[in-house]
Amino acid sequence: MTDISDPQEEEEIFAFKYGADWPEAISQMGSIMLGGRPVNQGLGPMQQHKILIAASPYRAPTPRRAGKGKPLPASDHEGEQETTQRKNTQKQIMRLILPKTSVENADTFLRRLDAHKNAPEALVAPMSSSEDETAFAKRCMAVKETAETPDHFILPKGPKENAQEFDERLAVAKKSPTIVFPRGAHETYNHFKARLQVAKTAKRAVMPKSKDEPEIGFTKRVDMQIACEYVVHPYDPAREDEHLYTRRLQACKEKTALNFEPGDKRAIVAAIGEEHVHKELPAAAPPAAAPTAAEVAAEAIAKEEAAREKEAAELAKADEAKKAEEAAKASDEDKVAQRIAEMKLKQEEERRLKEETERKASFQMEQVEIGSVGFMPLKKLLQERGVPKEQVFACANKFALIEVAKKWGPELKIEFIA
Repeated sequence: MTDISDPQEEEEIFAFKYGADWPEAISQMGSIMLGGRPVNQGLGPMQQHKILIAASPYRAPTPRRAGKGKPLPASDHEGEQETTQRKNTQKQIMRLILPKTSVENADTFLRRLDAHKNAPEALVAPMSSSEDETAFAKRCMAVKETAETPDHFILPKGPKENAQEFDERLAVAKKSPTIVFPRGAHETYNHFKARLQVAKTAKRAVMPKSKDEPEIGFTKRVDMQIACEYVVHPYDPAREDEHLYTRRLQACKEKTALNFEPGDKRAIVAAIGEEHVHKELPAAAPPAAAPTAAEVAAEAIAKEEAAREKEAAELAKADEAKKAEEAAKASDEDKVAQRIAEMKLKQEEERRLKEETERKASFQMEQVEIGSVGFMPLKKLLQERGVPKEQVFACANKFALIEVAKKWGPELKIEFIA
């Protein structure tokens, strides 16, 4: 699944920020496998995966061959018989098995041992607090189905994923050559689906949408991850503004073999040039043959004619401007000023209405779970979708907000899910 010829080789050479989307399974597995040492959460997802692979090899000793690694010690939640079962299974596989955790019962622990036994080279995370037994069983089945892929790693069900979304991610994770993140804390279902679509073919992990990431930036980043050789970091307001983020995405798009840290303006300029001279480069074309003398002469004549035409156009433009100025002076200045003011007001109103229409049209259908959505996030969402401030602030709870949203109807593009 991943090239680990040099486990310490740095895939991503700068600090990554995962925010609320940090996979706790990596902390849990890494800390236990590394003897209690804390996991460096600033490493990129590909490097995190490499470290887990490097920390987990195991080979049982035989009379003719020395062993590699040793079974992990029992946890406080593991009985003597369960420790014996785990160590017996450990002899048959090539990756360390983590001890029983506080959220696993006897049945789920045995199910995890069975997944290890059927996929001896896989990394299998214990059951997480965000998984029920059904979700965990599905993940173990997915692990067994990918037994032919060494070092495959499927993250547990995320806290924001529902059952359907988890199933959709499992279907992609079983075929993806890299880690597939659960639905992010700041992603809508449409964001999540777009990321899964790219994850089917991307060679590197596609990180979830960050908290303040612009919509257009998220779309560009996800689409370009297929071609990029490194993980493209999401928008990071602590290190860059939206303009520099756009420039970084452009650098990643043009220099797919390079990696760019958020806020590293020097590297971006070195890659795509200063902003005022940078242009979108066309596709590479074969070098043109040297022009003939006749072609050079024809080009010179064409340039001279173009210069004359330009000069004539500028003279005509200047003459028109002079006539317009004289006509303006001859007219009543008060009426002209009034007319100009009216036109500006009309243009401003048209611009405002156009922006409002485009803003409403740009909204995607948002699915909101009634049971999990908070009052303040729902209040903010309604305001963003155009509900007047006074109507929103008149609501005392989220159910009142829901009633206001329903009165507005399909225009808000909000679907409430029980």
